[in-house]
Amino acid sequence: YTLSLHDALPISIYPEIFSRLGLSPPNGTLLYGPPGCSKTLIAKALATESGLNFFAVKGPEIFSKYVGDSEKAVRDIFIKARMNSPSIIFFDENDSIASSRSTESNSVEDKVLCTLLNEMDGIEGRGNVIFFAATNRPDVLDKAIVRPGRFDRLIYVPNPDEDGREDILKVVFNGVKIEEGINWREISKMM
Repeated sequence: YTLSLHDALPISIYPEIFSRLGLSPPNGTLLYGPPGCSKTLIAKALATESGLNFFAVKGPEIFSKYVGDSEKAVRDIFIKARMNSPSIIFFDENDSIASSRSTESNSVEDKVLCTLLNEMDGIEGRGNVIFFAATNRPDVLDKAIVRPGRFDRLIYVPNPDEDGREDILKVVFNGVKIEEGINWREISKMM
């Protein structure tokens, strides 16, 4: 599946078409795949290309040692995104804040997840806010986070193939003084 800007951010680019056809765009997109396959880089590229306000959240950074601060941090992110819409909220390492709830505990992680689910449901009005998330571990996510209305699209991002690795090498070494005649294809085969 090739992720394009048009797939990922349709309401911000074509709101009149969705309105005219009576369609609802997807609320959220979850990128998943092995570590190092550029899920976060894809989100950054979407933010840059769209020109929308972008709120990046690293899952582990949400948690605080003070009671109630973690839940407040989640609410504050959504408040800022609604105030500055159209906008994108990107949750990196989403499995750290959206892992399956246990039946025996009432932990901070469970409270943060409940706050996140409530905010994603738009109880206070979602505005024109789009959700993105990335994870290496879709198997540990709570089932409620991937139901329709929250993350409607689940997109697997594989490691780059040989052509992709060659393109990455060329971009990384663009403008760097290196020996002439480097065979990028051979190097990409070894990676």
